[in-house]
Amino acid sequence: MLKTMSENRARLIVISSVSGGGKTSLIRLLTRKHPELFVAVTATSRKPRVGEIEGVHYYFLSPDEFQARIDHGEFLEHARVHGNYYGIPAAPVEAKLAQGVSVILNIDVQGMRTIKRRMGARVITIFLTPPDETVWEARLRERGTDSEDDIRLRLAQGRAELAQAHDFDYRVENDLLERAAGEVAAILESEGALRSH
Repeated sequence: MLKTMSENRARLIVISSVSGGGKTSLIRLLTRKHPELFVAVTATSRKPRVGEIEGVHYYFLSPDEFQARIDHGEFLEHARVHGNYYGIPAAPVEAKLAQGVSVILNIDVQGMRTIKRRMGARVITIFLTPPDETVWEARLRERGTDSEDDIRLRLAQGRAELAQAHDFDYRVENDLLERAAGEVAAILESEGALRSH
């Protein structure tokens, strides 16, 4: 039996950061410790990177297919970032929330604003900050996936995003992954989005 809306404590959890800020690693650790959380899979028009799996890491769509889904209103939010489309398909998220399952969205600052406008009080927003710019730039370079021009673009965009971190409900410094994930879990427990253990 589905919970009534008043009993349904499921929340949308937006986790944002600069590119290379450690969102994906933190979410992976958080959901390993708290498998009751559901991570929404983002759709993108970019090509898969080595090791990325369709439906696990992303839904990979052609630009034309992505545009058709925008036209049909199939995304909770979408944006063009670094020359590619990214968006959260609405149907799986809405189904999980209806089942009383809290859902994590790995999206950028612009996406957070769209989700907050659309979903209101059900949304918890958390921004992960890198310890400092030197560490952050080193993380971007260590990935080995971006050209020098891409790295410069991501740093410039990231500085603009850091300037908007105060618009989030919570800010968590991602210095040590285990510690940062623990802080995020504590936030979610305090908000009722996660069962306390």
